[in-house]
Amino acid sequence: QTLITLCHYATSRDSRFFPAPDAFRPERWLRHRDTGDTAGDTAGDTPGHVPGPRHPFASLPFGLGPRSCVGRRLAELQLHMALAQV
Repeated sequence: QTLITLCHYATSRDSRFFPAPDAFRPERWLRHRDTGDTAGDTAGDTPGHVPGPRHPFASLPFGLGPRSCVGRRLAELQLHMALAQV
């Protein structure tokens, strides 16, 4: 039997996918939008661009597929509830 693990600390600081990996940039976790979507853009923004990981699998904190984290939905629900209280 082989156990395979992933160090999220290291993968989330790979400068190929995350420019300025040690900088606090919460917008990097927003999803990319279609280039035609300009809602919410302000002067100086690249139209429709939201910075984020350059590769869809650059960060998978809950895993993927049938063996992904069973608590993902609960964690996301708690996050949404906490943000709603702010």
